[in-house]
Amino acid sequence: MPLGSDEVGLHYDHLDYLPYDPDDRDAYLAMGAFYETLSLAAHRHGCRSAISPRFARSGSDLHVGDITIRPARPDEDVDPLAGPAADRHTNRLKYDRTPVPPALAGALNGLGNAMVAPAAIARLVARASVLSWRDRRFVGDLERWTRAETSAPDGMTPEGLALTRTEWGLLRAAFRAGRLPALVARAYASRDVRLLRGSVAVCVLGAPSLDPADLFAAGRRLLRSWATIAGAGWACHPISVAVDRPETAPEVAALAGVAVPVAVYRIGHPTKPVPRSNRRPLEATLR
Repeated sequence: MPLGSDEVGLHYDHLDYLPYDPDDRDAYLAMGAFYETLSLAAHRHGCRSAISPRFARSGSDLHVGDITIRPARPDEDVDPLAGPAADRHTNRLKYDRTPVPPALAGALNGLGNAMVAPAAIARLVARASVLSWRDRRFVGDLERWTRAETSAPDGMTPEGLALTRTEWGLLRAAFRAGRLPALVARAYASRDVRLLRGSVAVCVLGAPSLDPADLFAAGRRLLRSWATIAGAGWACHPISVAVDRPETAPEVAALAGVAVPVAVYRIGHPTKPVPRSNRRPLEATLR
């Protein structure tokens, strides 16, 4: 929403509300990641940005803050993550067993990530996934953001999700059913659990609280974490279902030693490239 020649308002349209995100946690994380992406893009284009937080809700609108963009001064350095952020994308394939370089592990720790034992988090993800696949809100949200056609303007496609033809057929069957029995839900959860168990490292990003300002800041750190991984030539894959469920989130917090876990993702050295997810054009996000 334009406010002036060099100022825009950052808003979350609650008409895009996800029923599986009742406390707006993912909304504020996404807004933080969006702003950090914008900030790093500004660096690439010779500009700088700043945000004045608002965190005000009116009806279906969540007003996150007001962004100011200005030309960079000659004495201002370019953020080293500006370039890697442009190449950041999710890779849901199997990774090799190369150990995480100490420099990368240290950088992620500095951004508020805790590395946890893959087998331990896989156990929690297995439980959370079964609960989620039996939850119509979760299945409905996933269906809402999944696209069958590679040419779709946004959303997750079978190619981006790295699904085989059989897995895609099973996912569509889950959408038709709306929710799954426990036995079938365990089968659907097995792929992510298998990938986690085979990982060399899994990160949990923490936040001080569920306060909107803390979540927004965590979203910025999450994007910087993923850009850091991309810059090192590594890959990441978010599997946050265990922090979405109240039944498992406290155990994730205890395992990682964080106050509030807000994201779980595996990292590794990729074995194959993957196509990028489609994104809405810029004009579709402006009003």
